[in-house]
Amino acid sequence: MKIIYIIVCVIYMLYPISIMSQNGGDLNKTDVVSIDIQKKGAAVASSMYGVFFEEINHAGDGGLYAELVRNRSFEDMELPPKYMTKEGKLIAKPVKHHLTGKTDTMALEWDDKAVPGWHLATGVSALAKISLTQEAPKFSSAPTNLKVEIQKGDSVRLINEGYWGMSIKAEELYMLRTIMRSTNYTGKIVAKLLSCQNKELAAKELEISRDNTWKDQTSLLCAHGTDKAARLVLEFNGVGTVWLDYVSLFPQKTFKQRSNGFRIDLAEMISDLKPAFVRWPGGAIVGGVTLENRFDWKKTLGDPAARPGEYLTWGYRCTYGMGYYEMLQFCEDIGAKAMFVCNVGLADIFQSGEACPDDSIDFFIDDCLNAIEYALGGIDTEWGSRRAADGHPAPFPLAYVEVGNEHWGKEYDRRYDMFYKAIKKKYPNLTIISNHALWEKEKVHDDTGLIDPHWYGEPEFFWYNVNLFDSISRNGSKIYVGEYACIFKVGNGNMEAALAEAAFMCGMERNGDLVKMTSYAPLLQNRHDKDWQVNMIWFDSDEVVGRSSYYVQKLFAENRPTYNVNVKSSSANEPQGLGVQKGGIGFGSQKSYLKFKDLKVIANGKNIDFASLHQKVVKGEWDAKKDMLVQNSNIGESFYWVDGINCNDYTLECKMYKSGLKEGFFIYHSLSDDAKTGVLYNIGCWTGQAVAVKEYMDGSNAGALAHAVEYSIEPQKWYNLKLVVTPQKSTLYIDGKQILSYVPKGVMPNYAITSGIDEKTKELVLKVVNRMPVPYSPEIRIEGARNIAKVGKSISLCAKSEKEENSFKHPHKIYPIEKEFEGFSKCFRYNFAPYSYTILRIKVDNDTL
Repeated sequence: MKIIYIIVCVIYMLYPISIMSQNGGDLNKTDVVSIDIQKKGAAVASSMYGVFFEEINHAGDGGLYAELVRNRSFEDMELPPKYMTKEGKLIAKPVKHHLTGKTDTMALEWDDKAVPGWHLATGVSALAKISLTQEAPKFSSAPTNLKVEIQKGDSVRLINEGYWGMSIKAEELYMLRTIMRSTNYTGKIVAKLLSCQNKELAAKELEISRDNTWKDQTSLLCAHGTDKAARLVLEFNGVGTVWLDYVSLFPQKTFKQRSNGFRIDLAEMISDLKPAFVRWPGGAIVGGVTLENRFDWKKTLGDPAARPGEYLTWGYRCTYGMGYYEMLQFCEDIGAKAMFVCNVGLADIFQSGEACPDDSIDFFIDDCLNAIEYALGGIDTEWGSRRAADGHPAPFPLAYVEVGNEHWGKEYDRRYDMFYKAIKKKYPNLTIISNHALWEKEKVHDDTGLIDPHWYGEPEFFWYNVNLFDSISRNGSKIYVGEYACIFKVGNGNMEAALAEAAFMCGMERNGDLVKMTSYAPLLQNRHDKDWQVNMIWFDSDEVVGRSSYYVQKLFAENRPTYNVNVKSSSANEPQGLGVQKGGIGFGSQKSYLKFKDLKVIANGKNIDFASLHQKVVKGEWDAKKDMLVQNSNIGESFYWVDGINCNDYTLECKMYKSGLKEGFFIYHSLSDDAKTGVLYNIGCWTGQAVAVKEYMDGSNAGALAHAVEYSIEPQKWYNLKLVVTPQKSTLYIDGKQILSYVPKGVMPNYAITSGIDEKTKELVLKVVNRMPVPYSPEIRIEGARNIAKVGKSISLCAKSEKEENSFKHPHKIYPIEKEFEGFSKCFRYNFAPYSYTILRIKVDNDTL
């Protein structure tokens, strides 16, 4: 499921790009970078750089949330309503996908342990067992409790190892909260913290009532030793039955000393990014696999022991401990605005795609309005009074509401309109964010709103798209790039990925009049649970590592200019046209059965006998018949290569039939001799809603995206296709209608450059990304300044190799180095290191500053 989701995310949001070229000449040739500080460009919004939080990779439970006990409320085996388990899988109810019309049953990972997180250890003569019950629960909202039955007591231990070990530090205090009851237990219960070698680090006898009423008690344990893989043990020496409803262990010290708070080192790593906003709660979990397991903010309020939690899209149960109140409080603590993402009555588009009935839409609208009222409402309102009762009478800094996550299509459009009107009527000052695509910017109701495109790809994609936003229409909505990251072919997240992201960010910052907000995703990953292949911050029980991408994000936020100024370079950001290349053609699909017939190639006004061309199955199960080409597998990727045309001036015609709507089908041209590069038309991508064209690189369909248009492709229907290839461009026609064209512009640039003025410090901020293995040593000319300080500052993030990564063993292998630089003037030369992202801060003086 997770692999499918990642692949789909890559093709999600296919938009126009402006492809750029590398220098093409001598890398040692002197380049001139000209900056005119009098030519003022777009302002850079103070909201530009934020963070996106989602419960994925155990980012919260076992991560940012400071709780040390796993399955503290014993609810982990509870199923979402209408779900069932079968053969080690969690099976969702079958529902109809609102885009495809298809009814599917979704299966998720399921940990079928008797009591997740807990196990019993007994001495030789002891006799005891544990079981889950819902007998006389303390909280009806979290009804499951653990029944411990001891027939013979001889060192009976109930053990919880937390999330891959508990980090316990000497001389620190830990708060243990237990809710227990008994009728006949005869002995003592002692809570202990033990090291991984069974050394006692702390101990405390607990009180136990025997009148069958729940006793809720809090105890302090002072550790006299340190261990990053410690565990909590409840030790019993008597006989009888004890019911446990809740067992929680928190470090007394949390971020800003908040109760039910956050782990200090992780919270500080996020705070150090100086985020302008925090997006919460996601992500895919907002919609859920089906609506039954969507993230429900109301269930995250109140006593943590009463919160039910939920089994989420990423294959584990979230405790709901790190809830809406806690995230709003965190935003306030770090000086960030809050963004709430609401559910529009639609499950995740890449899961079941369930849509609630029309008569339930008002429920979801009210739910969104209640969430806003909880954050902003006065204490005389229903949900504002609830916030005050929870401990915060003043409003929280909620500024943004995103309507759904990664949705599209007519059903989403209709619901977005309803949510927009309801929110704006009651809260006109909130910024509302939609899921519409770039080409749908005008669908958003006013130009103060934002749309939220997402991009995941290879390094090439981000380098090719440095100029993506330069030519985007300024009509309609502004843009919030809510999720982006370089995740393919970059190891666990190496310097090559970080530099590609930095180049892309240069383009976003330069277009600050259009791009108002950005957030990298995902933010956090526990090293023991990798749901997403590349993430910004890694951690285990007591260590935190920032990837090189973390430091790119940090440097951009710390060095955000007030506005851009004009910068020109003869070798950066300059396109160089190459024309359409000669090569072969191809056909393919992703997880889909295909049929092609009436295949015809016309070159120089003559038909080429298709059967005479060299043909080869590269991937999939293909059957080449006399008048038909059939792809017989719906598993994985298929690719059929046809060589022998060897020209760039021809027409390909055929009829195409596709059985389902899982993915699009592919037409290739300009394939290289090894069939690993070329141009790919993806017809019926985005669940049949779009047609796109992209670069095909290194035998991967995750290459650089070029252009896409909204166009519906239905299953089980024949389509007439025509691909016209000329030396200048290629053009695709479907059923006689021109759909889109591709004009190749060039290859990747070597460098990305942007510059701006920080009005507060009166400094020119120059940002340069060098992806090459050799230094970049341009002559830098600054025009329009009356005076320039000779001494300034350089901040550089660099690596010895583009493949280098930070790690737990070497967390600062790639780390920003700040130096004083003496040598700035109106014309100077600077040596930008290989594989580097560098910021120069230069004091300037003119009449405008």
